Amino acid sequence: MFLQITAQRDPHLAAAAARHDTRRPVMLARAGGWALLGLTVLLQMSGQGLNVTLLLAGAVLAVAVPMLLINQSARRAFRDGGPATIEITDGGLAWSTADSRHTYGWNAFENVDHRAGRLVFNLGGSRSVHVPTRGLSPQQIHEVLTTALANGIPVR
Repeated sequence: MFLQITAQRDPHLAAAAARHDTRRPVMLARAGGWALLGLTVLLQMSGQGLNVTLLLAGAVLAVAVPMLLINQSARRAFRDGGPATIEITDGGLAWSTADSRHTYGWNAFENVDHRAGRLVFNLGGSRSVHVPTRGLSPQQIHEVLTTALANGIPVR
């Protein structure tokens, strides 16, 4: 199998990819922020007064840190933008731009997520390769997913 895709960076898909890639740290920051805000409310209700430090730290963790994480990731995605060529073969996946080329064997991927408008090949942690599916037929998408399954990669 050989499939070559040339794609321009889509701002909406890049923003969705940024949200997907920062999902875990954003949720941890939000949970920590809400925990601090809850602690502030409990301290206020117990009569110990308002702890402004806890209130501000909770608000920053619950609101500002997630915004910064997502915005930074989205800006990085736009900065790394430009036309990209993705090659999918029986040996793996290659991603190349004017500045760089990255090649991954099938054994490098933990799983593949079939999402709206893209296939997300997860490398582990928060690292992933997003392959746009705009311009691909359903048969070609099925062929890519079948090749991934044949190489032992779970498809979700």
